[in-house]
Amino acid sequence: MAKPLWIITAAMTFPRAARALFLGLAAAVALSGAACAGPLGACIWSKLSSAEHTRILAAYQLDMGAGAAALEKLGGPLKAKAALCARRSDIPPDWIQTITGSEAVQTYAAASLLAARRLDRPKLDAAWAAAPTDVAACVRANGRLAFFSNGIGCANPAESAWLLKRLGLDPAQQPTARQALYYFNAKAIGEWGDTLVAKLAAKAAR
Repeated sequence: MAKPLWIITAAMTFPRAARALFLGLAAAVALSGAACAGPLGACIWSKLSSAEHTRILAAYQLDMGAGAAALEKLGGPLKAKAALCARRSDIPPDWIQTITGSEAVQTYAAASLLAARRLDRPKLDAAWAAAPTDVAACVRANGRLAFFSNGIGCANPAESAWLLKRLGLDPAQQPTARQALYYFNAKAIGEWGDTLVAKLAAKAAR
């Protein structure tokens, strides 16, 4: 069984109450309804209503457990939207919540980083795309734990430091540095989700 996303990203709390953050979240809600291509989590997220976006992001503002709980309440609707996006109905419910949660965390963390350091999502994604193989592998090892809790993660500070340096951040700049790492971890979780769903399709085609 997949481990809840809030456990993988434990202690992801964002006490920031600055007006800039709320503006960033408002922008995230406005943009999240745009058409998406690619990640399953992004597609599912885009099919949620603006009210649902607002409610979920507000929950994540409290803490990760609250965010996960808000998503869990949407179990049925999430499953239906996942089926539409993936064009298959056999995706395990816990995968769906984890995959959707990964997108919600990216949306929230990106809004926080935009408000605090003017780091928008394209910049975050560019840093991820530029990450050396060992750096990406370390983050992905942790992301895998969201689906396989008995696996082995990675706790190499040097790998995290590379990503932060790429963004012009210092590990001591908290909570900004933490939020950036949450973003990359959630992105890796989403990528794992896409890989697992693709494998389901491959099995069905045999």
